[in-house]
Amino acid sequence: MTQAPGPWSNHATETRNSTNGGTFHSPVIQTNSLTELTITTTAAAPEPPPARQLPTPPRWWVDRDADLTLLERHALSRRAAHGVTVIALHGAAGSGTTALASGFLHGLRGHHPGGQLYVDMRGGEPDGPLSARRALGFLLRSVRPGAPPVDAEERASWWRSVTAERAPMCLLLDNAVHARDVRVCLPAGCGHLVLTTSRSPLVDLGPDGAIFHGVGPLPRGAARRYLALRSDEERLRAEPAAAEQLVQLAAGLPAALSLTAAQLALHPERPLSALVRALTGSRGAAQPAGATMTNHLAAACAGLDPDTARTCRDLSRLPVHDIDTALVAAVRGISPEDATGHLSALAAAAVLENLGSHELRGPLYRFASPGIRERVRELANGSRESDGEGPDVLGRALGWTLAAASAADAQATDSHFRTLDINPGDLPHHPQHPVRHAHPEAAIEWLSVQSENLLALVRAAHHNCLHAYVWRLVYSMWPWWRAAGRSEDWIEVHALALVSLGHDRSAGDLEERHLLNTYGLGLRLADDPIALRTFTRVREMASLAGDVLAEGQAFYELGATHLQRGDAAEAVPFLQRARSIRAEHSYTRGVALADILLGQAALRMTPADTGEALRRFRDARTALEGVDAHDAARALAWQGRAHLQTGELPAGEGALRTAAQEFLDCHAPRKAAQALEWLGCAAEDGGRRAEARTLYSQALSLYLPVNGADADRIRDRLARLN
Repeated sequence: MTQAPGPWSNHATETRNSTNGGTFHSPVIQTNSLTELTITTTAAAPEPPPARQLPTPPRWWVDRDADLTLLERHALSRRAAHGVTVIALHGAAGSGTTALASGFLHGLRGHHPGGQLYVDMRGGEPDGPLSARRALGFLLRSVRPGAPPVDAEERASWWRSVTAERAPMCLLLDNAVHARDVRVCLPAGCGHLVLTTSRSPLVDLGPDGAIFHGVGPLPRGAARRYLALRSDEERLRAEPAAAEQLVQLAAGLPAALSLTAAQLALHPERPLSALVRALTGSRGAAQPAGATMTNHLAAACAGLDPDTARTCRDLSRLPVHDIDTALVAAVRGISPEDATGHLSALAAAAVLENLGSHELRGPLYRFASPGIRERVRELANGSRESDGEGPDVLGRALGWTLAAASAADAQATDSHFRTLDINPGDLPHHPQHPVRHAHPEAAIEWLSVQSENLLALVRAAHHNCLHAYVWRLVYSMWPWWRAAGRSEDWIEVHALALVSLGHDRSAGDLEERHLLNTYGLGLRLADDPIALRTFTRVREMASLAGDVLAEGQAFYELGATHLQRGDAAEAVPFLQRARSIRAEHSYTRGVALADILLGQAALRMTPADTGEALRRFRDARTALEGVDAHDAARALAWQGRAHLQTGELPAGEGALRTAAQEFLDCHAPRKAAQALEWLGCAAEDGGRRAEARTLYSQALSLYLPVNGADADRIRDRLARLN
């Protein structure tokens, strides 16, 4: 008996039973006599390369030798090798806890062959703190690509299972707020190291064996050395009293020292005493840590052009994870050129940090630390000049984002329902410089690289009751939902969108049906049984509205859901009803799509007789050619699979190769990968191992950016071949 994956099964593996009398496909051997039994198990799927996700260590580094020595003693102790070591760092905003943690862990890279993972728990951020469920999602995808469970407790269980036998790894949970969220993320097994950073001690981690370590200010000598490294030693020596005051005013906080160094660099001719006066005013020298950061940021902003300072205040109110020129131009209503200047000036002042450049978005920035963003927001809320700014900042960001997402949707899926056509007067913010997408691939890429910002803006819009934007933005993200397959976010924000749609008087039953349909697709992707109830509701609503074609669409989705669940016999009546309705209304494309699914059902129900399936796939191909390139390729791919199922290799492989290229031509990498995977299965079944390995590798390269579960399956196949 040999256990190996069957290329045409719906599961990763099937059982093949071999006796002297032949080969059988069954999980059970029934025989009177058995002379030889060989059991072969497949190799385990190879793990992805160990993650190296830690933030880049700080460029400027002074002192902290005592901290590093003590942390190393804790991390490498004999006790640490036999369990999970938890070290909880805490320090005031601007004290450099993240820099210390990342610098320390980078130095221990050789001790963590299992990887170095990083999660920003987003304490102090507008959309934070990050929930334990989402943090576990990041962690699970880091060590084993694929869709994690939706339920938080099940995720925690998976995380413990995945890490129980894993090689030692380290985990940095940055900017944590609640000990309970950290506790859920603790790995199982031995030799792992977990560092957390927080503003105050997470004392409830004590029962978990946490070692608490406070990060204090830099000593005076180290603080002066830092300023000397960042500016000019001769300049400090020229005004020793003022230099000493600057060191005292920074209170040993690295973030405050960085702001001071930036001011010195921006104004090389400015006396140090002038900066001292700007920092102190009439308040004197000594200030609490919080006031220290506020004073230094106030001085930094005072040195900016008023328009740039306004930009800084506006950005502090947004929940986005990174910032580009187009967003700033939209939020401020200025030209992209002016926005570029503002961002450069804020980076030079050490308020923002430059993250590099992206091909589609250009230079990317973020606040230098959560503490700086928080203090800027406090300054903005207390500034007379900011009166009236706050309420519209999020709205302007949403207006620009919705316009860009809707344009991407139109570019990538031109037959999709357009939400901006519904009472556009209810959307007050329209960008002066909208984003243009050069082609469908660029549109989907824009949605992908902006996805975390889009999700954060959706959640913020829902929290602020900007309902008209929420459901429209969620619906317009359809090309990314389809490409990324992030079912957990898909389901979560669609639920928010449905709530917001109920509050939006400009929307009606038609919009609700469209949104419910997309929500149902996310549920189906997650194998959630609620998908069937959702599509049933859509069908009932369409029937009440007298929208026969929409009712046919609901029948189609119900059939597709049953088919995905393996209930081909249950699927057929729904699909036949959908096909009949579409034929009556001369909806040729819809008929063809139904035929593709009916052909798939026929392949499952009568695998030995592919006649009906082939006829449906050929009819669909003919109807869709020149009308819908993506679905025409789908029909051809399934036609190829049907040929292979009956041993017609030349016809099957020829159809699949053509379909794979057509999928690539219409920017559908996941479907192209599926066609290549089927070709690989055929080559493997025919004993052409080298060709199978090549085809699987090509499929893997296409699956990796879009779906981890598919990539895992291909790794399984490659592991078996190797």
